Amino acid sequence: MNISSTLPISHTAFAHWHTDDTEIGVVVAKATFVLSAEGTVPQLPPPDLELVDVFTGDPATSALDFEQDIAPHKPKTDLVVRGTARSYQGTPRRDWPVTISIPDRLSYGFHVRGPSQWLKPGRKWQLSQPDPVTEVPLTYALAYGGQCTDGEDTHFFEQNPAGLGFMTEAAAAELQSWVAPQIGLLAEFMAATPFEPMAVHGTMPIAKSWLPRRAVAGTFDKAWERDRHPRMPLDYDLGFWNAAPLRLQLGPHLQGDEMIEITGVSHKRETVSLQLPGAKLLLQSRSSANEPPISMALDTIDLDVETIDDGHVAMTLLWRTIVPDRDAFSDAEIIRG
Repeated sequence: MNISSTLPISHTAFAHWHTDDTEIGVVVAKATFVLSAEGTVPQLPPPDLELVDVFTGDPATSALDFEQDIAPHKPKTDLVVRGTARSYQGTPRRDWPVTISIPDRLSYGFHVRGPSQWLKPGRKWQLSQPDPVTEVPLTYALAYGGQCTDGEDTHFFEQNPAGLGFMTEAAAAELQSWVAPQIGLLAEFMAATPFEPMAVHGTMPIAKSWLPRRAVAGTFDKAWERDRHPRMPLDYDLGFWNAAPLRLQLGPHLQGDEMIEITGVSHKRETVSLQLPGAKLLLQSRSSANEPPISMALDTIDLDVETIDDGHVAMTLLWRTIVPDRDAFSDAEIIRG
């Protein structure tokens, strides 16, 4: 497929097997917009497409930083928020809430807190009071999870091997303390016990090998290797390609123009309000005049709020569409909807 566009986007097309084993075409487009007091403008040149997953460190033990853009379909819109939680007015606090909402579509929240530890001053483990802080990076490295070793065995928390706080009684037998997570639900922090798992909370993409995402990838066994490789297993779910936390996956897809409100990420504003660009994209065939244009779904929104207090936010959007008849769109253009 030959795809072109005069819009400020990067784009690509590739072939992929669909769930019914037919070979389809997939077209992906990507753009970054900078939101500031002066308005919303597209970034030039447009961002490159991510062809592989990018991790903060060792893929086996670190968090996913950027999900690859090469995917056949996302049934829902992924909403990713990257940056730092910040206390309002820069006042050091032991904890504060971070919330993300879209009217009538989304309401999600958790707490961030300063560093604390599990300590054993007597016979029982106790969670210390968190130190007051003004900033907490929104990374799974500070959410519940991680790994621990007892004897020769290393145990990983499969929902978040990169995190903090995960511990077994055997691994803690020789310890005097270990670090607790800084991101989670306030009620769980209040009721925490040392060896009971906490829920993983965050706003960044989840790696394909982590649970619960891995659970919908299907069965990779000898029968798959013999009969289907390199196609996906028969029992895999297309939702596997959604990388955002489940609470930040929105179906049906967002359309653009929605208002996103985020609290707890700015020293200057209690609530940050960001409106999605209203850009809608179509794939228009130039191979066949009889083919109606195909609408491209807005399936990924990546908000970088790190520079919110500097007066601007970067918002990267991805659109995607399936082309069942690649011959009819062998020559096509991405245009505004």
